[in-house]
Amino acid sequence: MENSMAAAPTIKASAQDIPNDIDSGLFGLQVLASDSDSESVNSHTSMADVKKVTRRLRNEAYQMNKRRERAYATFIRMEGLSSVEEVFDKNPQQAMCIINIGFGDIGGATTEQIESVFGQFGGFEHVVSKHGKPYTFVVFKTADAAQAAYAKTYGKLFNELCDKPLLLEYLNQHSFKKLLGMTLGEYSDDCALDESRGLYYIADFITKEEEQSIMQYIRKDEEQEATNNGGPTKWLRVQKRYVKHYGHSFDYHIKHVGDASLAASQSLPSWMWPFIERMKQKLLIYADQTPNQLTIQRYPTGAGISFHTDSHTSFTDIIMILSMGTPVQMDFQKPESGATMSLDLEPRSLVLMAGEARYGWQHAIHMRRSDLVAGRVRERSERWSITMRTINKRMACNCAYPELCDTNEETVQRLRKERGIPAL
Repeated sequence: MENSMAAAPTIKASAQDIPNDIDSGLFGLQVLASDSDSESVNSHTSMADVKKVTRRLRNEAYQMNKRRERAYATFIRMEGLSSVEEVFDKNPQQAMCIINIGFGDIGGATTEQIESVFGQFGGFEHVVSKHGKPYTFVVFKTADAAQAAYAKTYGKLFNELCDKPLLLEYLNQHSFKKLLGMTLGEYSDDCALDESRGLYYIADFITKEEEQSIMQYIRKDEEQEATNNGGPTKWLRVQKRYVKHYGHSFDYHIKHVGDASLAASQSLPSWMWPFIERMKQKLLIYADQTPNQLTIQRYPTGAGISFHTDSHTSFTDIIMILSMGTPVQMDFQKPESGATMSLDLEPRSLVLMAGEARYGWQHAIHMRRSDLVAGRVRERSERWSITMRTINKRMACNCAYPELCDTNEETVQRLRKERGIPAL
């Protein structure tokens, strides 16, 4: 209606206007009635024109079926299914899968664009996307509401959705959770990575003003360093991120503590100590700790760090990470069991890893330009982090996670010998 606050989605003529002997949907659902954009045949239309229109519509229907077959084949391959009947439901359900439209580069539609189409229908709740998947989920309050939206959108072309015919299938609750990876199966206990297993998270550990001050300190240190060195600074490029070490360096070639000359300073920045004291006050597990190694990392948009465990023989039990700039999703995985989990690192937050979280899990920030948080796409921008650790002088570890421990690696044995540390 003209007085409606929200603009109606732009629907184009589509292969939905096809002869009613061609089915739509995976389970042979009846074709919907033609909309007002359809070409109609009146009493003045010649038989030649009728045949021409019919041929065109049948050709559109054929192309639609080919697109649908390709979308289903992709879905089956990506989910490792024998057939889509394993997850799709014949009966109307609250959740639907748009099998041929993902988000961003995969399918070319954003969460907001998909919402602009389905948000016009009563009972619409939200859109859920998945990274690396060319399909999207749409959830309604009731199955009847989903069915009403299905009836108005299946096979239609929308400007907002890259002019692709909308291909929908119903999902029951079990299938919806399965596709979202919400069923943890035998690994459900292992996925509870929290304080009891050594993972601590404090939101808003520093204020916005303190975040800005830290960034100013980093810039001043860089200017001073450039002046002292006659130009070059100690920033190192590692993959697509930039790192600078204080106190001790880390050599990414030998994956261990490196030469002192690679560090920007032999001591930690003075401006960091007030925040370290705050960490000791807020986290009892850290009360008697004093870091002597600090790494500043700058992540340009899209940069990340692959799955890893900080070297057991390089650093002691506790690792602290202070995040600044854009929020980012950190992923954890436990190689022993295959368990995984994600943690959203908000700006100004602090993460502490100790015990099992530090030694028995790997962590990573995937190299991508956006994250999915509660099914919604969140674009990234530049992120900064400060990691604080304590050097493991013994270069030894007796943890319970040998698959991730470097104690017995040949490189570590050689470094022990070179640095005059007794063999184990």
